[in-house]
Amino acid sequence: MGEVVSLDRQLMLLLNFDGGKRTDTFWYTFSDGRIWFPLLAVCLFMQFKSCQGTVRHQLLFLMIFLLLLVVSDQLSSDVIKRLAGRLRPSHDPATDHLLHDVNDYHGGLHGFVSGHATNTVTITTWLWLICRDKPTRACMVVFALITCYSRIYLGVLYYPGDIICGAILGFVLTYLAFRLTGKYFTVSTQKRPDLIRITLFITLSLILIYSTFKTFMV
Repeated sequence: MGEVVSLDRQLMLLLNFDGGKRTDTFWYTFSDGRIWFPLLAVCLFMQFKSCQGTVRHQLLFLMIFLLLLVVSDQLSSDVIKRLAGRLRPSHDPATDHLLHDVNDYHGGLHGFVSGHATNTVTITTWLWLICRDKPTRACMVVFALITCYSRIYLGVLYYPGDIICGAILGFVLTYLAFRLTGKYFTVSTQKRPDLIRITLFITLSLILIYSTFKTFMV
């Protein structure tokens, strides 16, 4: 176990680095959940439309997803964190002085498992099961990966092992929940969900433009 923990710390320190003001601003802005509200709204709308039947069925299907998201968030961010009690890198005496942090942000005390990884994979797995469009599926996988990495770059939240375990938790919960609801709802796969890709591209472009602009203004 000691070797695994040591490897996790070494990998964290390898992936966490000082990329400069623009890179810091990009990842810090990327991690602001408010900027992703438009994408979340698009995803919720798509899930609503994917459920066949009455409006009541569509609303119930949407509520099940939202309930799943609440469960995954509370399980990862509250229950498991308290039981495991593993310090985040920014609070671990073995790593806190070695990390590059952004805007003096250090996060909470415990980090196992990663709530961001659990929630992101919960959302992307649910959408993956609804979408059959390969480019959109690829975009969702990339989005999940870079979201997880953003937590490492910021140097405040998670070790790679925390993120991997959180991602596994999100996938398992979502897959089981989707298969269970499939017995009661008819879900039509969305073959061309262009709006998701467009919204994701616009949001990332705005983050990049903002981070570049803010760098030159300093």
